[in-house]
Amino acid sequence: MKPRLLFMLLPLLLLGACSRNIQYQQLDVELAEQWDQPVTQLSDGVRFTDADWWQAFNSPALDQLIEQALASSPDLLMAGYRIEQAEAQLGITRASSLPGVSANVGAGVRETTTQGQSSRGDSSNASVSTSYEIDLWGRVAAERAAGQASLAATVHDWHAARLSLTAAVANSWFQWLSLEAQVQTAAGNLQAAEQQLQLIEARQQQGTATRADLARQRSQVINQRSSLQSLQSQQQQTRNALALLLGVPAQGFTPPAGDLLALSLTHPDPGMPTEILTRRPDLASSEARLRAADANIAAARAAIFPSMQLSASAALASNTLSLGDPVQTLGISASLTQSIFDHGLRKRQIALAQARQQELLESYRKTLLTALIEVEDALNRLQLTQQLETQQLALLDEQRLLATQTERLYRGGTESLSNLLDSQRSLAQAEEQLVQLRQARLNAGLDLYKALGGGWQ
Repeated sequence: MKPRLLFMLLPLLLLGACSRNIQYQQLDVELAEQWDQPVTQLSDGVRFTDADWWQAFNSPALDQLIEQALASSPDLLMAGYRIEQAEAQLGITRASSLPGVSANVGAGVRETTTQGQSSRGDSSNASVSTSYEIDLWGRVAAERAAGQASLAATVHDWHAARLSLTAAVANSWFQWLSLEAQVQTAAGNLQAAEQQLQLIEARQQQGTATRADLARQRSQVINQRSSLQSLQSQQQQTRNALALLLGVPAQGFTPPAGDLLALSLTHPDPGMPTEILTRRPDLASSEARLRAADANIAAARAAIFPSMQLSASAALASNTLSLGDPVQTLGISASLTQSIFDHGLRKRQIALAQARQQELLESYRKTLLTALIEVEDALNRLQLTQQLETQQLALLDEQRLLATQTERLYRGGTESLSNLLDSQRSLAQAEEQLVQLRQARLNAGLDLYKALGGGWQ
């Protein structure tokens, strides 16, 4: 570059050092120092940092299911491909900011005829050119920062999808075990009702039972059979949902067996509300998208100012096809482009980017408030289900004793059939309620792990 040209470009190059910095928005939310729900009675003091949080339930079958889901779930695989797309897009943005080089080679033959006389001319040429935009106002850097933030958001989305997937697998399997236990209970109740029906039919023939007793027992058998069929249908639907999460065909798939009441009930320490900011991948994703929006505003503002393009070229031209004795040409140039009148296009692009920024700021705030509520709700459900399960265990003991005594008195002829049926029905309901409460307690613990980010940091 000639010294004179360098001297002319020096002021513009110095302006590039004064390019505008990206102004990042900060969310002003004051968080409490502790949760409203007391945690001393709920937590086992476990401070987890392992992303494999489901191992706290101490179930090899659950570990196997989640491992399979992480390997073949369509939702998680799609989230992974979105990361690849974001990486490719960032690569495109970076490549567009680097100097471009192009080459051209040509040759031609021209024949002309004038007043019956022909003449022929040969020509050939080869050229190489390069161009580069000097980022005077930080527009290119801002676009690159926006691409990096978008990539980070996509990565955080993958972690959020992983957390949602693992929680959904655990929830579906808990539902399956609960229904399996209820199906077994319902099948046992149906068998007991059918045996009781046979006994009443025999007594009715002997004249010691009325037709009303027989009708009541037949109604009991029909109700028990309907209840069993309904539970089996729900179990089938749960199996299909779990198969979809695992990415396997539902046909022929059977979830692994397990004892719902034998699963561990370890609950993590929720820590302080301020820790939620670094624990949840969805919050990190919202923050990254907000940073991308901030960078897009900086890029839109920089687009108002002139853009500077540096170009250089070298060419060979000859009157022969073999580039013999060529004419050499070297060139370097600088151009400054400024839009004079664009009908307010660039100002509207800035306004659009600013509105998008405010939308994402409110989205981030909502995500944070939702996260705090989810933790509080999970803690509340944990406390409630613990209390209800303790009460239900005591009730179940009483119902078992009542059912046993009522059946003994009925066989001795000192108790009515209606009282016997009521005691059996109450016992069945108490057993079913205990299973449902255990499932609710497990799900509450599951919700707490998920609300706290599942060990992600």
